[in-house]
Amino acid sequence: MRRSVLLLPAVALLVPGRGPAPAAPAGELGGTVTSTVGRPIPGVWVTVRRDGIARTVFTDGRGRYRLAALTAGRYTLEAWRVGFAPARREGVEPNGRPRVVDLALEPATAIEDQLPSSAWLGLLPEGEDKRRFVLDCTGCHQFDRRIVEPNGAPRTEASWRQRIHQMLQFAGWTSGFPIIAASRDPDATAVWLARYLHAGARIRLRAPAPPTPETAPVTITEYDLPRSSDLPHDLVVDGGGRVVVTGMFSHVMYVLDPASGRFDETAIPVPNANPRAVELGPAGDWWVLLGMPQRAAHRTPSGEWRSFELGMYPHSMALDEAGGLWFNGHFTKRPGLLARLDPATGEIRRWPVPESDRPVEASGPIPYEIRRGPDGTIWGSELAGNRVYRFDPGSDRFTTWHMPTPHSGPRRLDVGPDGVVWIPEYSGNALTRLDPATGRFTRYPFPTPDALPYVVRVDRTDGLVWIGTAASDALASFDPTTERFTEYPLPTRGALIRHLDIDRRTGAVWGAYSPGPAVAPKIVRIERGGPPRRRRG
Repeated sequence: MRRSVLLLPAVALLVPGRGPAPAAPAGELGGTVTSTVGRPIPGVWVTVRRDGIARTVFTDGRGRYRLAALTAGRYTLEAWRVGFAPARREGVEPNGRPRVVDLALEPATAIEDQLPSSAWLGLLPEGEDKRRFVLDCTGCHQFDRRIVEPNGAPRTEASWRQRIHQMLQFAGWTSGFPIIAASRDPDATAVWLARYLHAGARIRLRAPAPPTPETAPVTITEYDLPRSSDLPHDLVVDGGGRVVVTGMFSHVMYVLDPASGRFDETAIPVPNANPRAVELGPAGDWWVLLGMPQRAAHRTPSGEWRSFELGMYPHSMALDEAGGLWFNGHFTKRPGLLARLDPATGEIRRWPVPESDRPVEASGPIPYEIRRGPDGTIWGSELAGNRVYRFDPGSDRFTTWHMPTPHSGPRRLDVGPDGVVWIPEYSGNALTRLDPATGRFTRYPFPTPDALPYVVRVDRTDGLVWIGTAASDALASFDPTTERFTEYPLPTRGALIRHLDIDRRTGAVWGAYSPGPAVAPKIVRIERGGPPRRRRG
C-alpha cells in the first residue's frame, strides 16, 4: 500500500457574496508566502474570507498561491501552517486586476493549540484499553487541548475523575443517551489518563506532516452555519446542487445555496424535533429522522409535512425502491432492531438482529449505520458490538460478520455499486473492505495515526472511497485500484466530520464540521481540479 499526504498547487476559485446571485468577477489575488528570512513555505493554507464564506488553497512547492475570479468587495486574507503564527491582512480588494500580496509567517512560540485531536490521542499507549477509551469518550467531541489541558496545564487525576463522572451522567449506559460502556470505571480511567497525559508528555506530541505537492488542485470552501451553537449532523446534496442539512440542536432544516452562500431555514412541525439524519426521495422529497421524538418526518417538494411514530430512537435510514423507509434503533439491545416503515399505511415491521456469539457490554451493541446495497439488501453496523450485518428482505435472513480487530468501532459504512462494503474502523484507525461473496476482510491502516475514520462514502462514478475523520481535521480518499490514500488537510481546527455526501454531477465532496458541544459548525466542500473523473466499469 502506498501513502500520500496532499499539498496541491494553487487553484483559481470564486468567492461569492451572500446575495441571491454571485457578482461578476473583479480580479484576483496572488503572491508568495515566505518565512521571516525570506524562504518560501509550501503547504500553507491561504484563505480569503468574507460574509461567512471562506475559500482556501495551498501554496505550491515555491510558496506561491493564486486566488482568481474574485468578486468585488473587501476580503480578509489569511495564511497559516502548523509551526507558524498566522498572518492576516484586512480589507484586501482585488480592484479589477491581478494584485500581488506577499505574506511572511513568523515561527510560532507554541504549537499546542494548532495541533489536531489526533496528536493528543497519540500520547496514549496503543492497545485495547485505548480503543475502548476512544469508543467511549471521543464520539461526540474531539479529544484536543481544550479537554486535556483546559487551563493550559494537564489535568490532575482528580480533575479527570470529575470530568468522567460528568460525562457518565450525560451519556452513561443508564442515562437517556447511553453511548458509554457499562464497564467504564471512572477511577481507573482517571488514573490511566493522568499517567500518560502529564506535562512531560508534551515532548512526544506529533505535529501533522505538512502536505507535499502532488496530483490535481483542490479548493476547500467553508460556509459558517447561521447558528453558531447548532450541530449539523447529516447532509445530502439535491438534484440542483443545493445542500440539505439537519440542525440537530436548533430543530430546523437548512438548505444551502452554494452559489450565493445563503442558508434558508425550514421548521419541522414537531416540538423539539432533534433532526439527525436526512435522505432524499426520488421526487426530491425529504425524509428526516427525529431522534428524541422517535419519529420520521416526510416533506414533499411543495412543503407539506407528515410524521410517523417509530417507537425507538432512530439512528440511520435507507430508502427502498417500493418507497419503504428502513431504520434502526440506536439504543435497542437484546435484541437490536431493524425496521421498515410503509409510508402508505403507516405500518412498521420489525426484525430482531441476531445476538452476538461473543461478549457484549450490558450497555448494548450500539447499532449505527444502515445502507442499502445494489441488490436490495440492507447493511448495518454495530459500533460497540464490533460487527456488521446484512439483511435480505426477500428471505428475512440475517448474515453477520465480526470485525477482524477487537473493539475496532465500525461506524458509518457504505456499499459500492459492486456490492463491496467499505467500513471505517473508528477506534481501529483503519479502512476495511469486506467482500460479501467470500466473507474476506482486507484491512488498510489509516496513514495518520489516531485520525479516527468516522464515515465513508463511495463515489459511484470513479470508485474512490472518501473518508471523513473525527480527530485529524482532514478528509481522505482511497483508491481501491492503487490501494493508495490521499489526505486533504482542512484549515479549521475542530473539524469533526460525521457525515459526507458526493455531488454526482460534479464530484464535489460535502461534509459538516459538527463537534459537540458545537465548535465552529461549518459546511465544507472539497473540489478537485485537474482532468474530469473517469467512470469505472
